[in-house]
Amino acid sequence: MTHRDDLQRMLDRLATEVQAGLHENPDPDAFWPTFATQSNFVLEAAGPEHFDWVSSEVSSILMKHGISVPEA
Repeated sequence: MTHRDDLQRMLDRLATEVQAGLHENPDPDAFWPTFATQSNFVLEAAGPEHFDWVSSEVSSILMKHGISVPEA
């Protein structure tokens, strides 16, 4: 299991990659597959102990950039 400090670094990197990815290619069809892969990596590293916190942080990253999660 990953420690919270490590998870925070992973989340910071994810936030940076989201910003860069949106700048390079604002097409949502290109954004979501990449984001899903990157965010799932962090969520899996969180394990059950930190999953809820990491999930909330991932949602905050999306909200910060004005991104709505598409309907399933």
